Amino acid sequence: RAIAGVAIIGKDLERATGGVVEEFGVRLQNADGTPAQGVTVHFWVEGSGEGASVGRDSVVTDSEGRGVTSWRLGNKVQQYFALVEVEDGRRGVPPESRFRMRGIEFKAMAMNKRLMLVELLGGLAIFIFGMRCMSEGLQKMADRRLKAMLQMMTRNRLFSVGTGMLLTAMVQSSSAVTVMSVGFVNAGLMTLKQAIGVVFGANIGTTITAQIIAFRLEALAYPAIAIGLVTMALARRDSIKHLGHAILGFGLLFLGMTTMSGILKPIRHSPQFIAMFQLFDCTPEAGGGIPPVPALMCIAVGTITTCVVQSSSATVGLVLALASQGLISFHTAVPLVMGDNIGTTITAVLASLGANRNAKRTAVAHTLFNVFGAAYMYALLFVPLWKGQPVFLGLVDALTPGDVFAENPENLLRHVANAHSAFNLFNCLLFLPFVDTMARVCRAIIPVTDADRETVLSYLEPHLLATPSLALQQAVREVAYMVRRAHKSVRESCALFHGGSRDLEIKVAKRENVIDRLQAEITDYLVELSRGRLSPDEAELIPCLIHAVNDAERVGDHTMNLLELAALKRSNHREMHGPAEERMLEFQELLDRQFEGVYRIFGHSGGGELEAITAREEAITELLKAITDLHVEWLKEGDCEVQLGIIYLDALAQLERIGDHLLNIAERASGVMAVTGELVE
Repeated sequence: RAIAGVAIIGKDLERATGGVVEEFGVRLQNADGTPAQGVTVHFWVEGSGEGASVGRDSVVTDSEGRGVTSWRLGNKVQQYFALVEVEDGRRGVPPESRFRMRGIEFKAMAMNKRLMLVELLGGLAIFIFGMRCMSEGLQKMADRRLKAMLQMMTRNRLFSVGTGMLLTAMVQSSSAVTVMSVGFVNAGLMTLKQAIGVVFGANIGTTITAQIIAFRLEALAYPAIAIGLVTMALARRDSIKHLGHAILGFGLLFLGMTTMSGILKPIRHSPQFIAMFQLFDCTPEAGGGIPPVPALMCIAVGTITTCVVQSSSATVGLVLALASQGLISFHTAVPLVMGDNIGTTITAVLASLGANRNAKRTAVAHTLFNVFGAAYMYALLFVPLWKGQPVFLGLVDALTPGDVFAENPENLLRHVANAHSAFNLFNCLLFLPFVDTMARVCRAIIPVTDADRETVLSYLEPHLLATPSLALQQAVREVAYMVRRAHKSVRESCALFHGGSRDLEIKVAKRENVIDRLQAEITDYLVELSRGRLSPDEAELIPCLIHAVNDAERVGDHTMNLLELAALKRSNHREMHGPAEERMLEFQELLDRQFEGVYRIFGHSGGGELEAITAREEAITELLKAITDLHVEWLKEGDCEVQLGIIYLDALAQLERIGDHLLNIAERASGVMAVTGELVE
């Protein structure tokens, strides 16, 4: 009798690797509707099913027409195939025609979720590590160019945006550039408005990573790793080693991408994973638009994932890996990328903790920029003005080769990468005219407090330690700032000899505490800086700067001695002899000129200034000797009291020692500025 019907037993099969499908096969039915009993059914494992086997390779259907067996899957995560064929048992049928119908193919997915998660995280870790290697190598190569870029960026907001794009393209990390911007603002190297422009440009520059990935250069991964390692091992010049470091990172980036894609490839056949991704699927239904709730869920997932890994490029790479295996559509990938742009702001926020108000405002500007951009772009997902598709997605499709909305999407990775670039470019163009407004909003959100006005450090920024040449320059600026604070204390303590209030004395004492803290923090910063990659000339400057800091602190100590002497004079209730007061003012004027000379050396605008300071120091020594001789005459003539005279000479001795320390600072500053060059104002 002819077999009139076949029912499948076992559908959407999925088991753990090495697991057993207890029952799969067919139920056969005769033409009259009765079960086909006694028919032989054969089972084969097809293709690359290594380790897979069927319980019985042939069975005879039972009274219900069922012909089933078990199926043990292999230990590899993949889709396994089995073929079921029904034999024709009628007499006289030739061997080549012994099967009544075409074979029925069964599919079963072998899964090891724990192993897959570990391998996926491993691939992501390789991707992130490679990206950081590439970023560090490129950043070290660009180290010497950063100062010139900073000077270029001060021109206008367009140059700021361009600098942000260029820096991010060079170091392949928007997070690094954003953190660098926060550091520059905190150190006074950059204004808030300039930093906002740099952040705008960094958001555009970071999309280059996605564009590189979209080229599908996986075949270059292992050669790049080999070339990078060999270059790092054999190169003698630091610049070539840094290049090798960057090439190694490039190879590791694509190795991580290949690993993630390989892990994700099998799960596109998994019914469980397909059902999970359908929860986030933003593909429009027939005659409808993008579902709003899944789109919001995708934005949230992208945001949270990027916050965890602290790298938008890594998350975009994961999105591209999912898209490359057909697990997500273009409509789903774009909201995920929008979430990535929000999540990447966490890096700047963390970097601004403990920084000054302007640095915090830079982080706020970055957050507002990306959140507002994602908000209006989310709204545009529901504006179908381009071939029935959302206007933004339709525009990206029009500008990118291939039809991404076809049943089998064409050039999907390039569409996702271009959507990422277009989103950030359009966002930048929209917000660029409103940089001033955004700066005002950020100032309103984070106003200045009294605590900010009492901040000790003005220029040192921990994030700049990754860029040693800039960190060294900032340390020089901080030392110059410390000298200015000491100078102010000297002038005010001297003023107390000629009058002044108790409030001025308290002010000088508080500033001395600040100077002591400056010494400790600058020294710690210089010690940390000495562990970085400095050129030999730059490394020699660290001890010079530490000695200069100690000299500036000693100036502060002598100031406190002057403060005590002024208090003793005030308790004596007598004024100094007129000529003695004039000589003291002359002494102070010479010291003021010494301080001004030190400032000119720090500003790299004092040619021959060191010689002038040395000459004035000799004049100060001679003046002290002359005043001491005069004081003896004043005592003989009764023009000056003994106790007041002792206070007077002791004060002049303190001022002379301050002059000695200023000469030391000038000598060290002269050597430092010969290497570091003019300070960026």
